[in-house]
Amino acid sequence: MGFISKSIELDWEGFQKNLLRKGTPSRVFFFEHGITDTIQQSVEQEYGLWDKLNPSSPDFALRKPVEIHRFFGLELMRVYPSNARMIGPSLGQDRRAVVASETPVNLNHFINSWEDFEKFNWPSAAAADFSVLEYYEKNLPENMRTFGVVDLWEIVRALMGFENLCYALYDDPELVREVIKEVAEFYLSIIRSYCDFDCHAVVYLADDLGSKTSTMLAPSTFREILLPWHKKMAELAHEKGKYFFFHSCGQMYQLIDDYIDEVRIDAKHSFEDDVLPVTEAKRQYGNRLSLLGGVDVDLLARSSESIIRSRTREILDICVPGGGYFLGCGNWVMDYIPLKSYLAMLDEGRNWI
Repeated sequence: MGFISKSIELDWEGFQKNLLRKGTPSRVFFFEHGITDTIQQSVEQEYGLWDKLNPSSPDFALRKPVEIHRFFGLELMRVYPSNARMIGPSLGQDRRAVVASETPVNLNHFINSWEDFEKFNWPSAAAADFSVLEYYEKNLPENMRTFGVVDLWEIVRALMGFENLCYALYDDPELVREVIKEVAEFYLSIIRSYCDFDCHAVVYLADDLGSKTSTMLAPSTFREILLPWHKKMAELAHEKGKYFFFHSCGQMYQLIDDYIDEVRIDAKHSFEDDVLPVTEAKRQYGNRLSLLGGVDVDLLARSSESIIRSRTREILDICVPGGGYFLGCGNWVMDYIPLKSYLAMLDEGRNWI
């Protein structure tokens, strides 16, 4: 395909300096929220990244994503320990289809009452299997680290159903608080386990708070019921010497100061050109917050190579100076993004001066 014209030497120390905004980095650094299995397979077929691996080896499946991420120039690689996430009914199949390798704790019905709450078979964090991290603790390349996703609002919304949750906030707010507490405590336990591994550098909170026009609930409601738990998660990660990244889609910027100053997130992911382009986020928040990704998914999926390269250069020109920017897709690297379009974006990052 010929789109990758320059190799990348992974540099974890440089990654951290860039994250902490300690000046303009010597090269562009990269980050991806997630890369679908189809995209990984496509790039492997194009470049033969797994040819040197032994398919009969017991660690073949664990070494494959390492080769993909190293090729893409990614110091951070997402991992999917079994039973380390709750998956609710309205998340269900779509998320499992995207992340085929993840084995979630499946929450298969709604909680609409205290009776439902009491009867619910809450999963235990003790059932999580961190063997994938046990392997990477010993075998991950020196300049690579892992991150794992936790969430809260999305699980509570799925467990209760959004409409029912909104009614409960008025009719029985204590029930909502207790559901949030159960989910949050599950994830605090998961975070403690993540933090036991030296290779695991980032706790990554993924909670979509907004639609294209507003937050899903009033900002004051989120501040009351959600942010205290998000803050506890961040505090736990920071106490253990880990970074805390935050992924949220949609128009949630009425809350961004809370997440910067109170939750104290280290970086923000998910940017959409029709909500807040990453270039504008850099202008508004770049001296206080590091930014991840931001090349719009729709642009990558439907635009020509020349447009993608031009927009990528524009983003780099605005966002890289001063540090605190990592090039990548605005959300998932999805199956419907042509591989050549994604590689063109990466190539611009590798050759940016």
